[in-house]
Amino acid sequence: MKNRFKIVVIGFVLFGLNTGFAQQKTGMVILSGKLKNFSNQVDIEDLSEFQYLLPPKGERIIIPGKDASFKISFPVKAANYFRLGRNTLYLSPGDNMEVVIDKNNPRNASFKGKGAEANNYLRNTPFPKGGSFLEAGKLVKDTPEATIAAVEASAETRRKELMFATGLTAEFRRLETARIKADLINSLLSGEDYSSMILKLKAHDAEIYALRYKEAIKSKVMTYGRNFVDASLMKMTVYRDIANDLINDSTDIKLAQPIKDWYKAEELVGEMEKAKNKSELAKFKERIAQIKTVLYKKAANQMLQQLLSFGKGDEALDFTARDLNGLPVKLSSLKGKVIYVDLWATWCGPCMHEMPYFEKLKVEYKDNPNIVFVSLSLDDDAEVWKKSVESRKADGQQWLIDRNKLQAYNIVGIPRILLIDKNFKVADMDAPAPSSADALKAIKQLL
Repeated sequence: MKNRFKIVVIGFVLFGLNTGFAQQKTGMVILSGKLKNFSNQVDIEDLSEFQYLLPPKGERIIIPGKDASFKISFPVKAANYFRLGRNTLYLSPGDNMEVVIDKNNPRNASFKGKGAEANNYLRNTPFPKGGSFLEAGKLVKDTPEATIAAVEASAETRRKELMFATGLTAEFRRLETARIKADLINSLLSGEDYSSMILKLKAHDAEIYALRYKEAIKSKVMTYGRNFVDASLMKMTVYRDIANDLINDSTDIKLAQPIKDWYKAEELVGEMEKAKNKSELAKFKERIAQIKTVLYKKAANQMLQQLLSFGKGDEALDFTARDLNGLPVKLSSLKGKVIYVDLWATWCGPCMHEMPYFEKLKVEYKDNPNIVFVSLSLDDDAEVWKKSVESRKADGQQWLIDRNKLQAYNIVGIPRILLIDKNFKVADMDAPAPSSADALKAIKQLL
């Protein structure tokens, strides 16, 4: 597992740097062009229903050149939604496009070549996530009825844009038509939360508004959701946001079963990722076997095998980060000590909340040569990271790493603490946070 992990990371990095490709293979997508205002590494994120069910592969990593140019080729088994920066992409096997994307101006993106039509359409639509027809609360009005009317008008505008778009495949039109409906339903359901925030209502007034709003959308949500149970739409993020509500109202067990299985698989994967050791993980085999939809059962089993292949008691997988001077530093350079690794990022609120507690732990053990504390940032922007470290006058091991180098550690969310013992073996993949009273206890057990 250790060697395979290293080969995968190195292989994909070199792949991203390659300046030319052989003849396009079947089932591959080729993208080239420029990525403006991006960091030194970009991941094309899978938005399908397998986004979090399957172990990350790191096969869609782009490293733009100094002039922002790039070229990458990667496999796509079937047409699917992806995300690059703030732009949604729709990619099909055989697509070959010249792309220009500005992270700060997603609507200015341009696509040329095979597959361009769908992506030029998508650049003018919000990221396919619930509530977009509310425009982040801008369409919330003084009355529930006015808010609903504004949301429906926004959805109708989108329908017309889709209707008059040219060069789109029938399948893409089907998916986008469904996405507009799903987004409309989700926007209506989200209106209540946005209203209390945007209108700044007092508690009593907010309660009255909420009751009126729920009553006003009830029949509309039922109408839009009628005969809308379709497992093939689970590849869309916004449909997954509302599908659970749809199947609860459906009497067609056969249509609802795959969707129920997806939610079950997602739940199990989430629980597996929080498991403390391999003994706990092994107990999931029977629960996964109860999933009826083969694809989701297979995905959950793949994730289980990934988690079982590396964890507590295994030798820590080495990685190379960068220090404040930009010099490479290896985790293995600290071998022989207890290593307390705090994974964080400047954009992570809970991470920043833990910082004072992390510094207190460092002070607690400042005279103990048998333990070292590593502050490991996952920031994309090195300058932002450096400014944060300098503003806090943080000292010691301040490292920056590309999160894709940590795939084997299955870093799903942060803050996250890795605890490694003196023998360079993993003691805990999700150790107590610095603010927890259990942090000191966990450390003392290893010293």
